[in-house]
Amino acid sequence: MSRSDNRTNRLRAALRYLDEQGGAANRLDVWNAARTRVPLEGEELEPNQKGKPQGQSDFFWGSAGLVHAGFLTKPVLGEWHVTDDGRRASADAVPFEQFREELNERQRAFQRALREDREVRLRTEILPPDNRADLVRTTSQVFVERGLRALDSVFAPGRQVWRTDVVAELKRCFLGQPDVGGADFLDKLGRQFDDTSDDAKLLMAELIGWQVLPLQNPGERKKRQRVEFLLQRMEHPVTIPAEIDDAFRAWSFNPGTAMSVQLSRALSIVVHCAARWIALSPESREHALDYPWAWRDLVDSLPGASFPTQRNELLYLVHPGVFGEVISGTARDAIRQAFAGEVEGQADDDPDALFQQIAIALQGKAKGPAKFYEEPLLGRWQPVEPETVQADGRQREELDDPASVPVSEPMIRTQFPSVRATLAHSLHMPEDWLQDTLDLIERRKQVILYGPPGTGKTFLAQALSKHVTDGTDGETTIVQFHPTYSYEDFFEGFRPVANDDSGNLAFTLRKGPLRRLADAAAANPEANYFLVIDEINRGNIAKVFGELYFLLEYRDSEISLLYSDEPFTLPSNIFVIGTMNTADRSIAMLDAAMRRRFAFIELHPERAPVQNVLTRWAATKGLQDDRADLLTRLNAQIQDHDAKVGPSFLMRDLAGTGLQDVWRYEILPLLAEHHYGEGVDLEARYGLATLRRQATRDAADGAEGASADD
Repeated sequence: MSRSDNRTNRLRAALRYLDEQGGAANRLDVWNAARTRVPLEGEELEPNQKGKPQGQSDFFWGSAGLVHAGFLTKPVLGEWHVTDDGRRASADAVPFEQFREELNERQRAFQRALREDREVRLRTEILPPDNRADLVRTTSQVFVERGLRALDSVFAPGRQVWRTDVVAELKRCFLGQPDVGGADFLDKLGRQFDDTSDDAKLLMAELIGWQVLPLQNPGERKKRQRVEFLLQRMEHPVTIPAEIDDAFRAWSFNPGTAMSVQLSRALSIVVHCAARWIALSPESREHALDYPWAWRDLVDSLPGASFPTQRNELLYLVHPGVFGEVISGTARDAIRQAFAGEVEGQADDDPDALFQQIAIALQGKAKGPAKFYEEPLLGRWQPVEPETVQADGRQREELDDPASVPVSEPMIRTQFPSVRATLAHSLHMPEDWLQDTLDLIERRKQVILYGPPGTGKTFLAQALSKHVTDGTDGETTIVQFHPTYSYEDFFEGFRPVANDDSGNLAFTLRKGPLRRLADAAAANPEANYFLVIDEINRGNIAKVFGELYFLLEYRDSEISLLYSDEPFTLPSNIFVIGTMNTADRSIAMLDAAMRRRFAFIELHPERAPVQNVLTRWAATKGLQDDRADLLTRLNAQIQDHDAKVGPSFLMRDLAGTGLQDVWRYEILPLLAEHHYGEGVDLEARYGLATLRRQATRDAADGAEGASADD
């Protein structure tokens, strides 16, 4: 038999063995039985990279086909179960050719079903615009099935919190106390729920989790913070299930102004919805879950302000394929008006049904989701006034009651905090200079701190990023470039991992530090994220950044990634600070594309703000030695602007022979590299004894800054 037929015969033998064992067995036992009944031969015996025979790899890869065909299940890691169809198809009385033909046909049918399912969905429902929205839909169904349908706890299954008495507590403490004071939303929420039961806190936390799930703003961490707030105040706290916690990183839409600043009003509608839901009969609840227009009738009948975004979100959370991700009432109206011609003559009078018809018609043309917030569709319905459009292109929702909120809309991203005197004091640098630098970073997004060794470039980069992110949801990632650092190390690339089934090495796409930081920044748009690249000039910049080079200049643009081939945008809340040692490579040697994408800030020992750092540092330490004077004289002897020595070498404890050791083992070797091949006597020109004799002579002569060569 051919290698392919041998593999198929072994798979059949595996099913027979499972049947003989009562239907289930360990996968390795199955493999041993199969190769005993159908021995390996020829090239099947040749070892793979792990030293295992090729025929073993064929067998374990082929087992996936048995699963697709419905002949086998793998419910537990390492354990295989034969199905009734598998027993029937592999019976002794069934000829091998018949088994092979049915297996192949079932596998083809499986692949066909995958394709046909997408085709059916394209014709019958609004598809999610991207993978993030798809994850939100999947996770929302957990809330629908466990909560709305089963009246069970979403976070603690088996705990029936959707009860009349629990909802009555929510109405009493949340809806009945709208004027309770508090410093912010969570402080007020804590006071409202001070004397409630654990079940009431749990149900409210679940409702909050459901409400924030699809929102882009707040981001992942603030979503989690809102949900955990009441969970942690329970007498017996409950944790968020991983499947829901992971989904907080995804989102479906930008909620706009109203839902961002009127949190209590938005949640009031959700609580009213829970109360109305509990009051329904079981038959009415099932009808609303199965029939979208019945669910819409319920949402439309809820008391309170009109609040179209919140009500549309509730429609979407239960029936996303009917109502879609566009929750702005203004945007839905504009889309219906702009694309009415797509379904002219067959349009439904119901506005929501018409919206769905339009989306499905556009999906048919695109052979994929109708992405209303991307070109070319965006330009056809978006109002021309730029001030009405969010940074991500999504139109702001009009407020129900403009007088009830601040006149100016809060920024999605938190602005950098101002430089404080304590920061300036800790860095021994002028406060005004630090503020100007921080303003430049916020405005340009990418800067490079450059200068000779010891000028505190990396220390300053970390201090500034820490000042911005401390006490917030932001974070700082630090990487160091070197000659062998690559795009795969920096952003993403394939890495080998062991394959449990086959024993072979498989390659999986692994994320690098920038991709992980970008994912976190995209999931938390209100926070600031910093990437500090130490020694940025030591790497091959074009090679390391690859296609991301383009995004450094055009943050709002989208490109396809090299490996994952998916659209990617570099979040605008990522700020890059590179450091560059000019003793290694000057700015003039960087290509023009690199210089155009970064602002450059010089840190030089003889210029502000570094010039007096050592003197200020020594004063704060109460030191009376001559280290600052020695550094000044040393740099006066060094003719090359980029080879001078920074103060960091001397900002340490130099008791005993400390100063001599730093000079002999750190500073002089640095200068030796600079003067390599020139035959310069380093001790005579730069030694401590030389500089101190010069200081004594200058003091006697009243001369300042004389050269040791004079």
